[in-house]
Amino acid sequence: MIDERILLGGHYAAELQPPEAYGARRQRVQKLLDRGAVAVLFGASDARGYGDVGTFRQDPTFFYLTGVELPNSVLVLEHDKETLFLPARRPNIEAWTGPKLGPGPATADLLGFDEVLDRDPYEIVVQARRRPQPGFADRIADAVAQTGSLWLALPGASASGELAETQRFAASLRDRLPGFTVRDLTPALVEMRLVKDSAELELMRKAIAATAGAQRAAAAAIRPGATEGAVEGAAFAAVRAAGAEGWSFPPIVGSGGAGCVLHYDANRGVLADGELVVVDIGARYGYYCGDLTRTFPVSGRFSGRQRGLYEAVLKAYDAAVATLAPGSTLAEARRAAFAAFQNAGFSGDRGEPLGNFFIHGLGHFLGLETHDVGGEGPTLRPGMVVTVEPGVYLPEEGIGIRVEDDYVITGTGAENLSADLPRDPESVERLVAAAR
Repeated sequence: MIDERILLGGHYAAELQPPEAYGARRQRVQKLLDRGAVAVLFGASDARGYGDVGTFRQDPTFFYLTGVELPNSVLVLEHDKETLFLPARRPNIEAWTGPKLGPGPATADLLGFDEVLDRDPYEIVVQARRRPQPGFADRIADAVAQTGSLWLALPGASASGELAETQRFAASLRDRLPGFTVRDLTPALVEMRLVKDSAELELMRKAIAATAGAQRAAAAAIRPGATEGAVEGAAFAAVRAAGAEGWSFPPIVGSGGAGCVLHYDANRGVLADGELVVVDIGARYGYYCGDLTRTFPVSGRFSGRQRGLYEAVLKAYDAAVATLAPGSTLAEARRAAFAAFQNAGFSGDRGEPLGNFFIHGLGHFLGLETHDVGGEGPTLRPGMVVTVEPGVYLPEEGIGIRVEDDYVITGTGAENLSADLPRDPESVERLVAAAR
């Protein structure tokens, strides 16, 4: 049995926030707009037709502002009005993809918008005569013709590649109305998304808890002769049993030399006695992402060399975590981890310093996307969520080690959102050995 609201809303999200939460975010955007300015944001497209299958996923920023998972949606914001445009309902397609909410006042009331209108031009009958009604593009053209100001969430500048839908839309308007100004909403939206409110953090805690449960399930499946795919399958079953939508990124289960490949996701190998296996996975819950990594000994015990390197990774981890506080940056955390590796007293392949084998950044922002908006530059503030994931990779020895947790910045430091998933070597060994 499924709730009709979930079915009509096209929801894959495990949980949605109340419409008022999304409305409050839209109001923050509206305050940026001068009277007469128009902001347009596009949802993700979906061209599925008869018999097609697949999971639709909404554009993260569009979802952040609307909570709407319906495909081919358009949000139009003005200083004192918000309008959602949806495709008209098509029963012949809905027989395959499910019933969906369509334009109309009932949908507006349910989703919390002033109006929900038809995205495409349509007709109404007034006094026995057909009257054409404009779709969203003509409505925007009329508004821009009067005010000359259009706000769009533009992608980063690039001289090559295909144009994004926002760019194509602006170009089509430019052909008709050459005199208007385009302004970029992206910096403001990035700034909003970087700091999570309490409701977002609650969803992230659920995503991270589901991910931690999946790590425990993965550890229980690890033994010599098991396949990487079987470990992945055990983890995925735990993710779904926790109520999460699924993975937040393609899972990584890399044993032996595959653990040295940062984004290895084939998961086709067989675990061998004496190897390590890197399990880097994340659950998605309510569109928010978890991202945790543990490195397990296939035999249930680290060798002397493996344990020494593992403890070096933990020292780099601790050095990075010590920097996490308001006013710091991820770049500072990376430098602290690198210095710890250089001073670890261990060497890597060919006797080179261990820091030479720490080949990726220390972490990234986490939220509606696994690699969420922001890079190393933004100054950390309370409510931001980041990963801490130092690692070393020694291909000649077939040893890859990474440990990763998710932290929210607080007023005085940082809280480990995955603190109940152990990372010390003895506890990691016990997680594997307990299933024997």
